Amino acid sequence: MSVKSDNVYGFLRKHEKLVFSTLKNICEIPAPTFHEEKKMKYLTERLRKLGLSAVKIDRTGNATATIINNPHDRTFVVISAHGDTACESPVPINVREKNGHLFAHGICDNTAGVTAVLMFLAFLQDNKIRLQNNYLIAFTVGEEGLGAKRGMQGLMAEHHRNIRYVVNVESHDIGRVTNACVGQLRGHLKIIAKQTGAHSWRNFGEPNAVVILARIISDFSRLRMPEKTTYNITAIKGGKGINAIPGEAECLFECRSGTQASIDTIERNWKQCIRKHCTGPVKASFEVLATTQAASLPKNHPIFTITQRVQKSLGIVPYFKTGNTDGDVPLALGIPTVTLGSSNGFATHSLEEHMEKKSYLSGVEQIMRIILALDQELKL
Repeated sequence: MSVKSDNVYGFLRKHEKLVFSTLKNICEIPAPTFHEEKKMKYLTERLRKLGLSAVKIDRTGNATATIINNPHDRTFVVISAHGDTACESPVPINVREKNGHLFAHGICDNTAGVTAVLMFLAFLQDNKIRLQNNYLIAFTVGEEGLGAKRGMQGLMAEHHRNIRYVVNVESHDIGRVTNACVGQLRGHLKIIAKQTGAHSWRNFGEPNAVVILARIISDFSRLRMPEKTTYNITAIKGGKGINAIPGEAECLFECRSGTQASIDTIERNWKQCIRKHCTGPVKASFEVLATTQAASLPKNHPIFTITQRVQKSLGIVPYFKTGNTDGDVPLALGIPTVTLGSSNGFATHSLEEHMEKKSYLSGVEQIMRIILALDQELKL
């Protein structure tokens, strides 16, 4: 059925208090990556109250549910929003308002996205709307950091053959349209040096794992990076005492690029540096912790042209942004995917995270109207 734009606008103005109370309630449930259970349980309860079917916590830990509009069709449109947050707060999370902004860790990334999806579902229920497609709603775990998008990875492993397209609702900013994902490799390097002794005076000359790690990093840092490619080496550890030669050393390594060929080149160069310095009694292990395949869709794909038309009709200026979100996973599988910003946020991934309050209803309206337009117009 066709839904008038003023119906969406009117619904959000009528339920403005519900929007912000939902935002507050969800944000104040701690959900750092790998510890999302309490929030996922809360979200399944909300999905049941909204009348969805097959509500559950799936095998990966995501809160999922379905809307079956066409029982004869076995395909789904996925609407997703990740429920985890980047940091673990040392104190209870309390949303506070100051100078027109709402402050709290996770308020923007990604409580804003989760709340936008819930408001869309409430709108469908309140207006008894039956859409054309079947829908799989997923609030995912493990999107941030070393979670490595494991929630979306699990969702795609189970359902990707039956997915028509994906609308991934993210945090910031309003107008964002993501058509490409950055390739990424994250790993842990450990150096182990076999020694006959480790006394800094008597055993000087025995292999020093920290020095060897430093040489690897130094050699790698001198290499020329491909265009639009970055790397980071961090969390360097090693040694137990000032007068003990370190037998072990370790670090975390990350590289990113817009092309998969560049990621492959960087990984190959990194491993060559490791092999050069780790011989004989010195051994190295490099464990890959997470990977993302670089992928993209043309900017003129219908999923983006429909999205931008809706944004412009609301006075929103659309802009393309390369992503590093849950949307990367289906995009790399060739599934048409659009990732959208739902709020105007600042200082994300910090305890001073905040979002602009006055524009949030417009951000939610944008999400709702895009989903409705794609349901009516996107033919794949």
